[in-house]
Amino acid sequence: MIKVKKLAISYQRRKQLDKRSNWLPHLVTLGFVMVMSLQACVKDPIVKEVVERQCGTPFTIKLPNFFPPMPVPADNPFTVEGIELGRQLFYEPLLSGDNSQSCAGCHQQNIAFTDTNRFSLGIDGFPGARNTMPIANLAYSPQLFWDGKAGSLEQQALFPIQSKAEMHEDLFKAVKELQESEKYPDLFYQAFCDSTITVDRMAKSLAQFMRTILSHSLKMAPGSVGFQSRSAVEELGYQVFINEKKGDCFHCHSVNIFTTNFEFANNGLFEGPGSDVGLFGQTSNPIDMGKFKTPSLLNLKYTAPYMHDGRFTNLRQVIDFYDTGFHVTPSLDVNLLKHTDGAGRPIPRTWTETEKAALLVFLMSLNDEAVLVDQRYSSP
Repeated sequence: MIKVKKLAISYQRRKQLDKRSNWLPHLVTLGFVMVMSLQACVKDPIVKEVVERQCGTPFTIKLPNFFPPMPVPADNPFTVEGIELGRQLFYEPLLSGDNSQSCAGCHQQNIAFTDTNRFSLGIDGFPGARNTMPIANLAYSPQLFWDGKAGSLEQQALFPIQSKAEMHEDLFKAVKELQESEKYPDLFYQAFCDSTITVDRMAKSLAQFMRTILSHSLKMAPGSVGFQSRSAVEELGYQVFINEKKGDCFHCHSVNIFTTNFEFANNGLFEGPGSDVGLFGQTSNPIDMGKFKTPSLLNLKYTAPYMHDGRFTNLRQVIDFYDTGFHVTPSLDVNLLKHTDGAGRPIPRTWTETEKAALLVFLMSLNDEAVLVDQRYSSP
């Protein structure tokens, strides 16, 4: 009897053990779920913020109806916070070596984001080698600077900061000063969901802001909403502009809202050894000797002096240069070469003084006063 009882107990115990073993997988699963839930509860708040805010408020830029779609890098999309951070940095003297000069020091909004000097002065008082370029519509330009040394606005934004002739600052020193400031860690957090300031984030925010700076002349957008008709004199100047035997300007200064083809050309300023080599300095290709980026003709009223070296103080000098003053070298643009004789000398074009004067009137009409006062581009 005793043995039977022991056997019965053993049997019952075995049944209990079997029953427990059947629940084991369920207990493991339940434990896993509980652990994951606990982890979710203690999730890093910054990571959670990134997911919820997606690092800034997406911003869709509103373009005039006659503008082409704007190319925007996939790794630097517009955000409200990124653009505002870029605006703050554009006007921030902490980006210069002695904290005295900002990007806006040479790119002044009230004169179409240029300055009035032939060569701008850096913080050390030394002039640069080239004239300050306007910065409107740069989002559409595949290469930046007179010599094309930057392939994106993100790259372009960092050159003046480091240049000894300009802001003369070490990038990492600039980052350190921004990091130690009262306002910038929070502004970077709003734009990038991280208060850590980096060179890359600084460049991206500056590029975002500069991409938003748009300018156009409604006299160069026929068929568009708001197109402004040209006066009789302006129309005559326009006809000279597109006439190959007279102004012959349209090959480089395209007849579109940008008034440039965004390309590079030797426009006859290059004289040979000792001259600025332009694009050649980047490519080492002989055909690029003396080539410079074609600037826009927008806001010429405000952007004197003219050319990459600022040698001309008025547009009449520019017209006379293209008539008989340009220099013939092997890399001269073909559209100027056709205005030469067999001995390599310029041939006066078939335009009259009246036509030259009308061309001047037309060129000086291509202004966009709105960009000079737009609060979105102004100092914070």
